[in-house]
Amino acid sequence: MAVVLGVVVLALVNLPLLHSTWLEQRVERSGVDVRAEVVGDQVEGGRSFVGFVLPDEIEGELLSDGERGWTVEVTDEARLTAVADGELTVRVLPDNPSAYSVEGQVRGSGALVVTLVADVVLLLVVLLLWRFRRRVRPQLTLVANGDVERCPPGAVLERVEGDEYVVAGEVDAIEDGRVVLLVDDRRVVVELDGHHNPVGHQQSARVRGRMIG
Repeated sequence: MAVVLGVVVLALVNLPLLHSTWLEQRVERSGVDVRAEVVGDQVEGGRSFVGFVLPDEIEGELLSDGERGWTVEVTDEARLTAVADGELTVRVLPDNPSAYSVEGQVRGSGALVVTLVADVVLLLVVLLLWRFRRRVRPQLTLVANGDVERCPPGAVLERVEGDEYVVAGEVDAIEDGRVVLLVDDRRVVVELDGHHNPVGHQQSARVRGRMIG
């Protein structure tokens, strides 16, 4: 469950970056070039910006005032050229004017870096949850009423009657008078109580007994 949740969160974290990349590809593939009026420029913290206004109509699509005015970060050379010309060429999606590209545009790597860092953190969390998942659920203890037997691979934790259970899983540890089975994400300590265990480490074993904790 933790792994599934981690995958879902990972997908949500990456969604904005994937959407942005998809829009950039759409602009490159399906965008149209228009001449936009330069309405301002600014240099702040060593970064150059140009404000522009798109035409009223693009490919038959009428634009509202809120869809026409944008500010984009560009190289300083592109800013000086745009200011000198009073206009610049913008490649834009007619049905989505917020998706555009400008020659000399500077695309920050901040979103990519943040997404990659978040991916690494989430993957580490998922790995830790997966690695230590056996400790999350309480450990069970079963007193065997017969010898441990070899069996086909598979996890079984089945009540027979009362406090008597049949347990099957992978042998995780062999100790004096006991054997520890991994049953899915749960550890079951089997007290042999004088019975025998012929099954080796990391092999599948089955045993019947009384659950005491």
